Amino acid sequence: MKEAAAAHEDSLERRMKTLGLFGGPAAALFIYLIHPGGHADEGRCLLAILSLAIVYWVTEAIPLPATALLASALCVILGVAPAKTVLAPYADPVIFVFVGSFLLAEAFKKFGLDRRVAGALLGRGRFARSPLGRMIGVGSASAIVSTCLSNTATAALMTPIAIGAVSGEVHERGRRTPPWVSGVVLMVAYGASVGGMATLIGTPPNLLVAGFLERLTGVHVGFVDWLLFGAPIAFVLLVASTLWTHLVLGRGAGATDVSRVAPASDVQEDVVSTQRSFHVGARFTTAAFGLAACLWTLPSFAAGLWGSSSAVTRTLERHLPEAGVAILCAALLFIAPIDWRARRFALTWEEGRQVNWGIILLFGGGLSLGTLAESTGIAKWVGEGLRGLGLAQSEAGLLVCAVALTILVSEFASNTAAAALLVPMVIATAQAAGLDPVRPALGVGLAATCGFIFPVSTPPNAIVFGTGLVPLGRMIRAGILLDLTALVVVPAGLIILTPLLPR
Repeated sequence: MKEAAAAHEDSLERRMKTLGLFGGPAAALFIYLIHPGGHADEGRCLLAILSLAIVYWVTEAIPLPATALLASALCVILGVAPAKTVLAPYADPVIFVFVGSFLLAEAFKKFGLDRRVAGALLGRGRFARSPLGRMIGVGSASAIVSTCLSNTATAALMTPIAIGAVSGEVHERGRRTPPWVSGVVLMVAYGASVGGMATLIGTPPNLLVAGFLERLTGVHVGFVDWLLFGAPIAFVLLVASTLWTHLVLGRGAGATDVSRVAPASDVQEDVVSTQRSFHVGARFTTAAFGLAACLWTLPSFAAGLWGSSSAVTRTLERHLPEAGVAILCAALLFIAPIDWRARRFALTWEEGRQVNWGIILLFGGGLSLGTLAESTGIAKWVGEGLRGLGLAQSEAGLLVCAVALTILVSEFASNTAAAALLVPMVIATAQAAGLDPVRPALGVGLAATCGFIFPVSTPPNAIVFGTGLVPLGRMIRAGILLDLTALVVVPAGLIILTPLLPR
């Protein structure tokens, strides 16, 4: 049965990719011929290229980074803008925040620090052996690890740990997975997604929003600025995801179920057993993370003591930008010796090459298309269209509409692609209506991570669905409730927590 379902799913995916492969150029040609908006040649070509990119991103007809590169190449060849203008966003400072954080995360994984954090958070004692305790432990571990690692890497790490936490029940009742077991495994995906919302480096849409705000509005959202609103919103959504998952899937666990749950100490011991030698590299990696956190927060700390306009604060902001700090701390790992005689260092370039460079290209391409949409007037045109529909009569109304639209789009498209397409549009809408664009843009960034309903919504959902322990119906029931919660929590959290952001 499972094999037949998997074959059907693969067949459906192939058909979707084939449809997108030919549908993308057809959509671009159609948009070019009907010429909506009557734009100049540059805007007309860009609108056609955007149509092609949207179809390819939604259907994943070709790899997402390849779509970004294709769109950038077409922009140059078709004369939308000169090559320097089109390709400049690929070297935007926010790109290097990504590069540095990815390299730090690679070292984090290399020395097993992610598994140690996850194992420690599974807990011990009677409560930790209960289904609710397991959900809290797995969800919290995923969320904390996801603040530093990508949500995909976090889900890949935490899924076998979560399966180990319910291994007794899985092995004994292999024919039908109890609902609470699905809930525990599902919390891997939810924790990985909402945890990435907490920090600026937690997930690609966060950095994408920061880059667009800097480029299009001149507003700088730093590491601490994001933490002040991102962490509380992520915490509330983590609590909500635990409660909804327990309500929907955890009530069927009886006393016999609890007695079969593997003790957390056993799971933790299994995790730690592979890391008996706490290598000096782990200490260097921890120190690098600590140094990055200190340097990222130092300008904000100085602003709190001496004011944002003080000479000390301005000097620190000038010399300690997020990009410079990320690159510095990552580069230090390449010269931190863990075996001097063998000339072995905490991080090697062979390991550095394992970084997901594709997401960086996707990020740069999205930033490039968004910037071009602004410069050619496409974003303003779309913004005025949205305003004409009555969606931007107030800042709160625009924020709620932006969050709702982003959640809907993110259920069917990559979260990074959704943010890349919608952030410049929302900023233009706000500016056309004379509203502050910061909150709506931040709402898009946070909501882009809130795809909880379908396996295709986010990689963490796909990973836990692939275990066979989370039936589609259970994922949909819990995901709908969490999506509706995010629709309330994200706008409310931004309205309450962002008045002190720099303008």
